[in-house]
Amino acid sequence: MLQRSSLWLASGLLGFLTVTGALVAEGYAAEAEGQVTTTKPTNLKVFPKDTSLQDVYTRMAQMQRDLGVQCGFCHEQDPDTKQIEYASDENPRKETARAMIRMTQDINEKYLGSLGDRQYAPPITCGNCHLGQMHPPAFEGK
Repeated sequence: MLQRSSLWLASGLLGFLTVTGALVAEGYAAEAEGQVTTTKPTNLKVFPKDTSLQDVYTRMAQMQRDLGVQCGFCHEQDPDTKQIEYASDENPRKETARAMIRMTQDINEKYLGSLGDRQYAPPITCGNCHLGQMHPPAFEGK
């Protein structure tokens, strides 16, 4: 059983590193091609204004896994060039995502954070409800 748990942990970590690395590489490649004009994120409304590009990529990779979606699900995508416009607020799903990020932050900081001993209250992510799906599945009791 311990070997199976270790295998799941290792494969999950490998998946995380692969997605994060791909996002970072994609961002740096876009920057090198002149598609990105800044190394600082713009239009941050939920994350602190001084959040690094690397941290934004890491957080977005987590959300991609948690919801099983790609960037264009929440970010506006140019229909002709297919380029993602990360700073644009045109996609209404982006505001929904922001509300869900605020909700998750509130749960982690206000409610779970007030428990003191976090041993039995690890931080939640979008994946706790979404379970890797675009929309949270309906709960079906046993």
